[in-house]
Order: sequence, then C-alpha cells, then structure tokens
Amino acid sequence: MIIKPILIIGAPRSGTSLLQKILRNHPHLWSLPSESDMIWDMYCHPKLHHWESEYLTETDITPEIRSEILKQFERYLCPAYFWKPLEKNNMIWGFRRWRWLRKLMRPVYQYTFPISQLLWRNKTKRIVEKTASNCFRLGFVNEVFPDAKIIYPTRDGHNNINSLINAWLHPNRFFTYDIPVNIKGYEHGKWKFVLPPGWSDYTNRSLEEVCAFQWQSCHQFMLNEIAKPKYTNRVLQIKLEELVSEPKYWLKKIAEFVELPYDDYFQSMAAELPVVNSPDNDTSAEKWKQQHREKIERIMPIIRPTMQTLGYDYE
Repeated sequence: MIIKPILIIGAPRSGTSLLQKILRNHPHLWSLPSESDMIWDMYCHPKLHHWESEYLTETDITPEIRSEILKQFERYLCPAYFWKPLEKNNMIWGFRRWRWLRKLMRPVYQYTFPISQLLWRNKTKRIVEKTASNCFRLGFVNEVFPDAKIIYPTRDGHNNINSLINAWLHPNRFFTYDIPVNIKGYEHGKWKFVLPPGWSDYTNRSLEEVCAFQWQSCHQFMLNEIAKPKYTNRVLQIKLEELVSEPKYWLKKIAEFVELPYDDYFQSMAAELPVVNSPDNDTSAEKWKQQHREKIERIMPIIRPTMQTLGYDYE
C-alpha cells in the first residue's frame, strides 16, 4: 500500500533530479529507478490524445485508470536500500547517458524486473516520484495521489533555459518523442523534454524560443494549478540556488514538510549534495552569460513576467 507520496514536480533542468536523488535514497522511502513516465505513459501519452500535448486534468481520469496506475506503481517500487548499490555502481543514472542503452534497459526492467510484488507485497510504501511532464497534469496526478506532498523546485530562468539549450544540443540524451522538427540552431531532428499545449507552433522556431516556451509553460501550468484550495499546505516551493547555497536549512525544511526526521541521512546530504546531470553542479547566476548569453538575451522579454512571479530579479 502506498501512503503519503512525495511528488517532485518542476520544469526540466530546474533541480528535480537533485531533489529526487536526495530523497530516493532515504531509508524510509521507495521509488522507481528513474522517472515514472513508463507508468504515466500508459494512460497519459500524447499519442492517446491526438498528439495535442501532455496536458490532462482531473476530468481525464476514471476510477479504473486510477486503480491501474496504483497497481503499476506497486509493481515496480523498490526500497532505497535496493537501489543504493545499483546507483553507486552507475547502473541507474549512468545508463541514461546512452540513448540506445536506455532503450534496451527499459523493456528489460519493465517486463522482467518487477520483483516488488514478490519481495515486498504487503509492505507499506512511501513513494518519492519525479516526472517532468506532470507539470501539465497535476490535476490528473492529484486524483491518483490526493494526499501527496508536492515539492516544486524553481530555478532562475536565465540559467534554467541555458541548461535546457545545452541539453537539447546533447547528441544522445533527453529525447522524449520521435516528432520531427526543424528548430533553428538544433541539428538532431527530434523533440526533447516536455510537450506543452501549443508545442506545434514551435517546431520551426529558434532553439532558445523553444526552451523559453517549455520553461515558461511548465511554470504557468504549475502556478495555476497549485493556487487551487485543494493544494493548501501541500506544496513546498524551493529555489534551486537557495538549496545549493543553504543545504542544511532547506533539507531541514524538506524533512519537516514530508514528515521525516532530520536524521543522519539528511545531515550527510547537507554536508555534500549529490552531483546530478552536471559535472560541476554550477548554479551560479553568471553561468548563462558565459555559455549562451546572446540566445538568452533574445528571449528575456518572453520570460520576464514569469521570472518576476517566481521571485527572481530581472536585469
């Protein structure tokens, strides 16, 4: 049985993977090896909705779909002590760096690896879950996990979009949909990351416009949804920059929010945050100026309102 889930939901490259890695290894928590899209996609994939987008609401779910999603999570969840040695040997995060190997490993995991039902059938499980596309379907997800606590990381738009540009330019990683595109400044020909409503208007725009559109869409949908009364006291919004600069303060806050003790585990995380997706974990305010300054400056007028809403100074 799944109780008191912890959902990490935010724009891609905003710190969601860092938070997942911090929490997933806590001895009281359970998770899948990576994002849970292999479960959500059974019922939420854009191809099931005429490729309009990843957007869904509570009206799109039925009791039968909810039951099946919960069964799938029960099937694949494993405790932290199971994942920890695999992660230590780079068998979880590492395989995601090679697209062909990820394609091979996913069906192996999906069809031959579900041992949770055999080993931990009657266990009570606290899940920590991260799927970027849930930015556009939190209402749907909330119907599955109505008692979930939601951690919503944000990151300065300049650096978040800078990081998205870097990821789009990577030749082997982050592909999500085999949608042909003709994006200016991008040569890999397929769509990466999330698919917001209106995505088809961006298949021939510049790369920086696409990334700004993805970043802004994620936050607009999240902010509109969490403003509803049903999420009162259930959302913790965290700036990635503050988490990195004040890990002890924020990990104490996270522990309190998800009703876990600030124990030796969290103290060890605060002493040295894990490195995720970037060799330097650089979240400095000036990073974007060193890498894609001209591109980011072109889209500043687009992102300015959302930056201000999120509490970031705009220069």
